[in-house]
This record gives sequence, structure tokens and C-alpha cells, in this order.
Amino acid sequence: MAAVIMDGRRVSASLLPELRRHAGELATRYNCVPALAAILVGGDPASRQYVRNKRRLAEELGFRNELITMTAEEASTERLLDVIARLNADATITGILLQLPVPAGIDTYRLFDAIAPEKDVDAVGAANVTSLYRGQWGRFIPCTPRGVLTLLDYYKVPVDGARAAVIGRSDIAGKPIAILLGGRMRNATVTWCHRHTRNLAAICREADIVVSCAGADPGDRPFLIVAEMVKPGACVIDVGFRRIAPGRFAGDVDFDAVARVAGWVTPNPGGTGPTTVLALMQNLIDAARYGLGLERAVYSV
Repeated sequence: MAAVIMDGRRVSASLLPELRRHAGELATRYNCVPALAAILVGGDPASRQYVRNKRRLAEELGFRNELITMTAEEASTERLLDVIARLNADATITGILLQLPVPAGIDTYRLFDAIAPEKDVDAVGAANVTSLYRGQWGRFIPCTPRGVLTLLDYYKVPVDGARAAVIGRSDIAGKPIAILLGGRMRNATVTWCHRHTRNLAAICREADIVVSCAGADPGDRPFLIVAEMVKPGACVIDVGFRRIAPGRFAGDVDFDAVARVAGWVTPNPGGTGPTTVLALMQNLIDAARYGLGLERAVYSV
């Protein structure tokens, strides 16, 4: 039996009317228009595409957005701290997003922690990470993990008590996904894997849910996650994104082969990407609501 395709575009389209309703309420009742400031350093093609998608959806929802670009040669930790300080002080800016990756030599954690907590819509600063670590929603859930949770909920994948393997330990994907799935919000039993993990295939074959966030060259094979590594009927979510040739990208998962084994699988592109962008808009709406003394917005999924 073929897997259920976890279509992120479909999920995003189904929730978009709810986002429009919340945006409309902010505009008409409170005269509030959220504004996103995105900081993009360097010329990473995947980063540029993600920023374009984020700005496009923000404009579609009627939000304002500002893009600050800087070449890798121009960028420094101090210069980026100055940019963040300006955006923190700008009362018209609702949310600040530092698009990763940034060039080597830049102190990412200093930048994360410099973002005002109430504007930290990717939940990377210490104040917001604390709530996540404690198993609470806090102000925000990082965008990619929030998008993953939305996919799991929309497609009604059983998570409570399930065995999950999360591959990757970035601060915006693998690390928070492992904490969220294993915490009290979802109650899975998580094995957290990375490039030093031994017997990755055996771990994945035992998992009811596999979330791969590696986005790295798998070496001697085309994909990191292949069909032989997947438990029949498991849910496989591909967060990985890597450039394989000019203008060509791939994920971590051999989609065609895995779809014949898994119970659920995300395409890539078209899986977690759209729900990540959706989650950013949800966090931006929440940031505006918090500034007005309101609770976070509620959605059907």
C-alpha cells in the first residue's frame, strides 16, 4: 500500500484562511499590521529561495516586510549586532528573522541572543529556548518544528508513545524537534541521531517516526534515508535540503522508494518547506498579538 503523501502545500492552503482571519482582526480591530525583518547574509541559493517564499506569503497576508542583505565579505558579528539593535528599537518591526546559514567566523549565538525575545519569531534566543527546553510553548515554537508538528497533526500521525528517530542537531530544526517530540507536548520516545551516530540504519528501522534534518552530502549514496532503513508503515519526514547541482536541490530521503514502504512521507520540495513558511507567519501574528496583550492565535490544526 502506497504511503500517504504529507503535502505541505495542501496543509498551508487549508490554514491560510485562518491566518487571513487573524490578520484581518489585527488590522480592523487594533489597526495593527505585522512587519517582518529578515536578515540574509551571503548568497546561499536555498536561503534566498526560503526568504523569497517568506516574503511572498507575508505580502499575500498584507504584512509589511523588510529585507536586509549583506555579502559574506561585508558581514561581521559586530555589524550584524548593529543591524539587530536597530530592528529591536524599531517599534514598527514585529518580528526579526536571521536566515541561516551565516558565514563561518560569525558568532551565531551572540546574534540569536541579541534579538529581542518578543521579536524572536524563530525562537532561537536564550529566553525563548528556555521555555522550549522546559517543555512549554512559551512565546514561540521555532518555525520548522512548528511546521513539522502541524503536518503530524493534520495527517493524524500517532505520536504519543511512538518511537521517533530525529537526525540532525541544528538549533532551528533537529534539536528543537527532538525536544518537542520527546517532551510533554507529544510524548514520543526519541532517539536523537547525528553524524557520529553508529548503526543509523538499525535505529531508523525501529522507529515509528523518522525526521531527517541532516541536509548534508550522504557520501557514497544519493540519499541518507533509503527504503531499507524504514520500518513498514512508519512516518518519514524530510527536512533536509541540499544543493546537488546548479539550480538543483534534494532532500535526505529517497522519496520514490520510501513511499512504497512508509505509511506517511513528505515530498521534498513541497513537504516541510511550505509549513515552515506558514509557521513563521503564525509566529509573526502571535508576536503582534502579544504586543497587544492578547493570547496566541488558535488554529484548527
